[in-house]
Amino acid sequence: AGWRQQGEDCTIALCEGNSTCSENEVCVRPGECRCRHGYFGATCDTKCPPQFWGPDCKELCICHPHGQCEDVTGQCTCHAHRWGARCEHACLCQHGACHPQSGACRCEPGWWGAQCANACYCSQTSQCDPQTGACLCHTGWWGRSCNNQCSCNGSPCEQFSGRCQCRERTFGPRCERYCQCYRGRCNPLDGTCACEPGYRGKYCRETCPAGFYGPGCRRRCGQCKGQQPCTVAEGRCLTCEAGWNGTKCDQACGPGFYGDGCEQRCPPCRDGHTCNHITGKCTRCNAGWIGDRCESKCSNGTYGEDCAFVCNDCSSGRCDFQSGRCLCSAGAHGPHCNLTCLPGHHGVDCAQTCSCHEDTCDPVTGACHMETNQRQGVMGAGALLILLLGLLLSLLGCCCVCRSKDPGRQRKKSPQRLCGRFSRISMKLPRIPLRRQKLPKVVVAHHDPENTLNCSFLEPPSVLDPPSPSWSSRASFSSFDTTDEGPVYCVPHEGE
Repeated sequence: AGWRQQGEDCTIALCEGNSTCSENEVCVRPGECRCRHGYFGATCDTKCPPQFWGPDCKELCICHPHGQCEDVTGQCTCHAHRWGARCEHACLCQHGACHPQSGACRCEPGWWGAQCANACYCSQTSQCDPQTGACLCHTGWWGRSCNNQCSCNGSPCEQFSGRCQCRERTFGPRCERYCQCYRGRCNPLDGTCACEPGYRGKYCRETCPAGFYGPGCRRRCGQCKGQQPCTVAEGRCLTCEAGWNGTKCDQACGPGFYGDGCEQRCPPCRDGHTCNHITGKCTRCNAGWIGDRCESKCSNGTYGEDCAFVCNDCSSGRCDFQSGRCLCSAGAHGPHCNLTCLPGHHGVDCAQTCSCHEDTCDPVTGACHMETNQRQGVMGAGALLILLLGLLLSLLGCCCVCRSKDPGRQRKKSPQRLCGRFSRISMKLPRIPLRRQKLPKVVVAHHDPENTLNCSFLEPPSVLDPPSPSWSSRASFSSFDTTDEGPVYCVPHEGE
């Protein structure tokens, strides 16, 4: 309340009703009026004295008494015959007035000179120059005193010679002939046409042919798209061909750009050189790269700039496509990668150190070489594992034959006898301690000949051996029939 909005802010105070301000007052806060600049008094109806200005006439006028200050800004307005920022200079013009800032004289009509002290002697058909006192003839008159009348059919003439200065579209000695130039100007003497840009011919009626523009149609159009003609006067194109820009399509794309509208960036050409502004092709590529856009690496054993050099023989490595230097594989080093890593080193460029006993590692992988006794132990363990697997497969094959060939009771004795023999053979074989290997024992047992059972049984590790993670405890064999040889898992024949 009490304020009015101006734009987005409420900055205008309102004085309404009984608090309405008078003509010489201004509202400064809601319901509060003060005197306008240049006035003072209880009712703000008294004008400031000449030597004061501003709010309540409290500011002193610096140009008093030779001028008067403006009520709001305090700017001086000098009295007659005074000039300067504070009206401190007297005017020396005898028949004229001084400029308020510079003091230059502006003479009254009929007077001339620096201080307007000289009288003019010109006729009624002329005007006196306030600087030189020379007579300036009115239009249609010529001569020193402007007493001679021009005869140029309404066109002006030179003041001292009287020669006609023909107006536009007229020519001749007296400007009596009419110009026939369609798009141009006539020569004031002979009437020949000076054509406007974009036109040609005797009377400037022909436009420039396609591909040309400008004065006399002597300029060629830029690279307008599709060979479209440019404007005959300015040479502007609607759109430009690829690689060009500008209103006249006469400016090539800037460095690093090419194509339509110069919007595509150049590929990485040699040492930052720019590509062709139309096609984007590189004139030169960095070492090791070829192609229109330097996008392909050197191949077929070449390297360097333009792939012009042939790589050396890199025995255990490859040739760097940029420098031609051999990049050795793991386990090799040397300029030609033909040297094996020294003992104790391995890897690329033999830069890694072995972590094996006596530094006997593989030069490629860094794997440690085993000693003779270690190799023999590994070979023995492998042979033992193969022997056990062969024996197990043989026993499984025997049992399968026993089960598949059982046509009658007459032939049951033979497979049972055969199985018994295998059982006795297995019992006579020396037991191999498998405590470390944690493998199951294979036992062939003899059973009642009347029951057809599977001859292969698995016996878990001995009770004396510590339990293996891969075997269950003895309690887990509760479904087994207990014998002297340990728990035995029986597989019944089909139908039994």
